[in-house]
Amino acid sequence: MSNVNPEQLKALQEKIASLTTKLEQAKLAVKQWSDKTSQLAHNAAEARAKTQGMGRGIGGIILGSKYRASQRSQAARLNASISKQVAEKRGQIGDRKREAQALVRQIQAELKAAKDQYKSLTALAKSQNKANAIASKVADDSVELLKKLKEVHDLGLLTEQEYEEKRKKIVSGI
Repeated sequence: MSNVNPEQLKALQEKIASLTTKLEQAKLAVKQWSDKTSQLAHNAAEARAKTQGMGRGIGGIILGSKYRASQRSQAARLNASISKQVAEKRGQIGDRKREAQALVRQIQAELKAAKDQYKSLTALAKSQNKANAIASKVADDSVELLKKLKEVHDLGLLTEQEYEEKRKKIVSGI
């Protein structure tokens, strides 16, 4: 088991922070493209509204039905042109919005991977710390046991052979 390097954890934290910032920027780009679509629709509606009155009003009354018909025909051509331009721009905006959405998904995947890696490294660090604490406690307990074993041997309650067997067993457990 390799030890977790604190530098690894710090680097992952920085990567997560950087990806979080990039994700917010990418989401903002998606929103901006959505807003552009709305603005395009609004501008097209305004342009069409301007053509609605063509051939009406005092000029249409004075100049007659042929004038009104030619104005309506011109309005229809303008509306068709507006529709064509709107369709082209919508396509371009849609492409850019899809690109921004793909970037959002990519960053989200990278962010999830970085967070998962950070989570597993911190779990590994905790388990290593726990294992080190247990090993330290076992070593401390073994040292205490060796001291007590030595006291019992010095009091003559254990033979030299019994003492050596038990001492070797305790030392091998450390």
